[in-house]
Amino acid sequence: MRLPATKIIVFNAAAGLVGLAALVTAVRSVLMPAATPPCAERYHNMTAFPLERAGVALSAADLQAGLGGRDVGVVDNVSIGPVPNAPAPLAMAVVLGRAQASPRGTAEPHGGTTFPWEPRVLQGKTHACLSYRVLFPAGFDFQRGGALPGLAGASTGGESGDRFLARLAWRAKAAPGAVVRVTENGTTRTLAAERESVALPDGKWVKLEEEVVLNTPGRTDGILRVWIDDTLAIERTDMTYRAKPDVTLSAVAVEVFTVPGVDDARATAAKDAKVWLTPFEVRWP
Repeated sequence: MRLPATKIIVFNAAAGLVGLAALVTAVRSVLMPAATPPCAERYHNMTAFPLERAGVALSAADLQAGLGGRDVGVVDNVSIGPVPNAPAPLAMAVVLGRAQASPRGTAEPHGGTTFPWEPRVLQGKTHACLSYRVLFPAGFDFQRGGALPGLAGASTGGESGDRFLARLAWRAKAAPGAVVRVTENGTTRTLAAERESVALPDGKWVKLEEEVVLNTPGRTDGILRVWIDDTLAIERTDMTYRAKPDVTLSAVAVEVFTVPGVDDARATAAKDAKVWLTPFEVRWP
């Protein structure tokens, strides 16, 4: 039985559309590959930074007592407590003082804070995922930028002094970014990764995730990815974190301050402000 000519034409046209759609899908998958899912969905082992002990929120003095003198600004600028409508029972507030110096500098008084969190389970790892939520208050003055917590690593034995820091950041006009600082044989190099087409919101909690995959020594195959509210914002697959295999992940660098980087540089905020963060979560494969 022969189909009428019009039906043959419609049938062929439909088949052609199906083929065209398949071709478009194939081309799109090559030119626009699916974004990598957030690392918290792929790394299932997890430990969290404790903000309480026996059900009681830690004081700044409690927090400082476990840091072995390696903190700046904890007692003066950090507090822990409940925050209305927060995504966690407790959050850490960090004061960013008006016209105060970076805690990395020598001038005082220091604004913000910096201290290491070194979970034992992170030691020696080459892949890790850091996640937390941050709240910039409504009307927050992002000014020239600032620092947020990120993953860090060092030589296992410590003799060489080789180390790296992959710290998240905010930029002018609320753009997100990251700063990677690598020290090898006493020489430090810095790489900044930016995403100017996205803005960090103020007045609401925003989820940040950072994935670091260390490079094979001698190759530029390390990975840095950053997600903002589950959307991939930064991706670099050509990173060099280390030259020696004994350099591995070791810590979360808890750094929250404005105008990072230069000794004695003063923050430019017009008024005091607070930034809140939920407990940091570290995941690994």
